[in-house]
Amino acid sequence: MSAIAEMRGTSLLARHRQNIAASLARRLEAARAANNTRLMELLKQEERQLAAEYGGRDPFSSALFRGLRHLWQSLKAVLAARDELRVRQWVDGSGMVWWSVQDPITGERLCTHSEGELMEWIEKHQRED
Repeated sequence: MSAIAEMRGTSLLARHRQNIAASLARRLEAARAANNTRLMELLKQEERQLAAEYGGRDPFSSALFRGLRHLWQSLKAVLAARDELRVRQWVDGSGMVWWSVQDPITGERLCTHSEGELMEWIEKHQRED
């Protein structure tokens, strides 16, 4: 849960930075329109400070952060797959096609040669995400 909040926090941080930049641009334009040179100097200084602090780029765009994000996405996929129904198909020695399905959460299973019965069982045990 903390990692999800952290990921959402990065997009909020980026949005916050965009809002700061937009606000600064509006204030600078208003200072120009009012011919307020002192305010323009202060706003340009603020602009330089922001550029220096953020290096002109988003710190969350680094290769390390992208790697961590990819790792997190992979981990989420693995954890989600643990709870999915597991379906297998095989053919026995006489050529009969068999299906088996298992719900890993409840442990319930079905083994059948009927695709219709398999689909009914899956629909009955399907969970909402």
